[in-house]
Amino acid sequence: MKFGKYVARRLLQMIPVILAIICICFLIIHLAPGDPATILAGETATDEYIAELTAQFGLDQPLWKQLLLYIGNVFQGNLGESFADQIPVSQMLWTRMKVTLMLVLPSEILAICIGTLLGLIAAKHENKIQDHLISNASIVLYCMPTFWLGMMLMLLFAVNLKWLPTSGMQSFNTDLSPFWDTLRHMVLPSLTLILVRIPTYLKLARSSIVEVAQEDFINTARAIGYSERIVYRKHALRNALLPTVTQVGMSISSLFSGALLTETVFSWPGMGRMVYDAISSRDYPVIMGGFLVSAIMVVVGSFITDIIYMYLDPRVVAE
Repeated sequence: MKFGKYVARRLLQMIPVILAIICICFLIIHLAPGDPATILAGETATDEYIAELTAQFGLDQPLWKQLLLYIGNVFQGNLGESFADQIPVSQMLWTRMKVTLMLVLPSEILAICIGTLLGLIAAKHENKIQDHLISNASIVLYCMPTFWLGMMLMLLFAVNLKWLPTSGMQSFNTDLSPFWDTLRHMVLPSLTLILVRIPTYLKLARSSIVEVAQEDFINTARAIGYSERIVYRKHALRNALLPTVTQVGMSISSLFSGALLTETVFSWPGMGRMVYDAISSRDYPVIMGGFLVSAIMVVVGSFITDIIYMYLDPRVVAE
């Protein structure tokens, strides 16, 4: 019963948050300098043609009226049409989001697993050679900008060694099946995202496990006779996962920003690249749709984080 009430309360709290995000994003984008009608019309367009485009896209309406109309359309599932491509935004987002998730989800899962495992090893050998090597390597990776790391990996594995393709999602002239060809193109952008994300989870897992390892129940487990492997894996790791779960939920937005840079470097046709092109052309519906989907994913990620929290720490429901 308490579980159902907690979930219902969290779902209701998501509605005003999403509504506030819609309003804030809408106002920021529409108050930014630049006129989409002028950009679409081109430099040689007449004032009459620009005015016609402005009326066609509804940009001549008062800002508050545009906002109310947009909110009403969003709750009806209509995100509008792209100014540039004349394609429904929902269709564009769905196509591009599948490509982005295909790149982001495996990368994030691998980064969490590898980072947590390395953090566990570093914490288990605190202040020893293993700890120093892992910690220093994570600092080096953490200092590398995403776009620079991506270009260095491309230069090494694609240009010099010629093991992997440089960019894109598929090759035109290849004997490989579409699945394996796409997988080859995913290696470099996925590796970039994994290497960028590992240090965050590594440091978080190490500090949490070191702190938990000093608790009384860990000393009790050792006194009972459990091996160090069981003590760290079964007792310390589970209790140290709470900060990691929180970080996963909070890092969804930064994950998509990293995906934007990675998609730009490797010409990966995902949602981040689509929003980047839309910003360049002042395509308001696409920009708003991209921000809205990203915001909803952050809110949903926070909700899923709370559910996982209840599994790891049932006291959350009691509160």
